[in-house]
Amino acid sequence: MDPLALSLGISLSVAATVIPAVGWSALVWWCDRYEREPLALGVGAFLWGALPAVILSLILESLLGLRATPAGSALAGDLFVSGGVAPVVEEVAKGAGLLLILLFWRVEFDNLLDGLIYGSLVGFGFGLTENLLYFMVALLQDGWGVWGLTVFMRGVVFGLNHAFFTAFTGAGLGIARATPRRWLRRWAPWLGLATAVLFHALHNVGVSLAAVSARGILLSLYTVFMGIGLVVVMIALAMRQELRWVREELAEEVGPLLTEAEYRILSSRRGRTAMEAAAQRAGDAAGAGHIRRFQQTAIELAFRKRRLRYRGDDARLAAQVTELRARLRQARVAVAPFISPGPSQSA
Repeated sequence: MDPLALSLGISLSVAATVIPAVGWSALVWWCDRYEREPLALGVGAFLWGALPAVILSLILESLLGLRATPAGSALAGDLFVSGGVAPVVEEVAKGAGLLLILLFWRVEFDNLLDGLIYGSLVGFGFGLTENLLYFMVALLQDGWGVWGLTVFMRGVVFGLNHAFFTAFTGAGLGIARATPRRWLRRWAPWLGLATAVLFHALHNVGVSLAAVSARGILLSLYTVFMGIGLVVVMIALAMRQELRWVREELAEEVGPLLTEAEYRILSSRRGRTAMEAAAQRAGDAAGAGHIRRFQQTAIELAFRKRRLRYRGDDARLAAQVTELRARLRQARVAVAPFISPGPSQSA
């Protein structure tokens, strides 16, 4: 391939991986509408999937695949590696990044929605690197025709695979963080990882079988639609759960800490957005910053109270709740000009 064509191929391959990955990541990030996690942590999750997780997977898959591939047909060996070795290795490698977040940034990993978001971001990063490698191999070995087919299948049809696989692992960790049930805290992470491995394995088996039967690709497509559908439902339910927590926990603060008007705004997405917009229309950048801090502090207070309700003997959580109440009391002074009494607004 001449240098000009190679340069074009590299540019198009990068665009075909980066643009969808960034776009989907931004959409998933938007779903965290109540207590947005630090952007640096989200980027870190993405980068873990894009670099360390891929490197670990390549090393371990090579070792395990070469040492444990059973004798027999080439198809049997491919099924063993792609359907048995790869899903376990890759989901464990991606899940390790989620475990690091949970261990070192525990305060930023609260519940099911956080787990789904972090898991998806790790998966998008992993998919970006893996797709780029596949796109370049297809171009260099088979030319533009196979490159186009590879981009369509891996980037469009199966473009969300790694994100929804690892979202299940994140969901397991998120459930463990939020549940008061001790047995569920113990088993939810393992069930989440097992579900991620299962969906990953079913997809890979379908792709391998497609070489001998068109029914194989139907298995992969069914796996994709079922998995993505489940993740979307979990995200929707988690967002509703977070809104319910905010409303229930902040309702107790009306009177001693919040006014009715403040509560109505904080318990409504539309109300919080309108409050920020009022400051921006007035050209008050400082006021907009005060509003964001006020809202963020109130929502953090709601989530910490909810967790304390599950773990009443946690002195650290109790201290955090006390500190957040004090910070919220101070933050209210700066946002008073932007609070206007009015009818309750829907979420």
